[in-house]
Amino acid sequence: MESVRGNRIERKKEKTKKKIIDVAMDLFNKQGFDQTTVDQIAIEADIAKGTIYNHFPVKEAIIGEFIHRAFKEETPVIIRLTQQLPDTRSRLIALFRKSLEWIEFEFDKNLYKKYFAYRMQIFEQYIGGHSLRSGFNIVLAQIIDMGRQTGEIRKDLPAEVLVYQLESVHAYTVATWLAIPESFPLDERIAFSIDLFLYGAMNNERKK
Repeated sequence: MESVRGNRIERKKEKTKKKIIDVAMDLFNKQGFDQTTVDQIAIEADIAKGTIYNHFPVKEAIIGEFIHRAFKEETPVIIRLTQQLPDTRSRLIALFRKSLEWIEFEFDKNLYKKYFAYRMQIFEQYIGGHSLRSGFNIVLAQIIDMGRQTGEIRKDLPAEVLVYQLESVHAYTVATWLAIPESFPLDERIAFSIDLFLYGAMNNERKK
């Protein structure tokens, strides 16, 4: 009986959380992030202002939750895509490209900038496994595992360390692209970043 009641409460919380996200994102897109207040979101969602803060400490956290839910929905499709590619390098390039294409064509860049700045502010929580992490790290872990099975990726380093390094590379790539989109050769920089991760900066001539 207790578990049934608990499940009912969780479903109610999730319903309220989804309503907040839907209403807030609609307002953000219609009138802008800075012009939208928590009071407006509460009125439109027909819930108490305090309820919003129970779920989201700041407005930026709403964007973060929206992004992570959207990416998680795409995770199975992305995993299937990467599994069809021949090697670790092509899989990582495809994943990075897919994520940036989503930002460019399916999402408001200005909203993503707000989210990105917020994510950097709570970086300590993020690297500690905070719920801000999305399906992106799941796909990275899958790619690392496939690379290990084929001998492309070394096995003496913890997978979570490699995933974190790749997340950092991705974050830097996105930040640079958002800052200077006109002069940022996207495909070239993605390939460069992936190659640097896979092969390092060591001068191979010195090893001979």
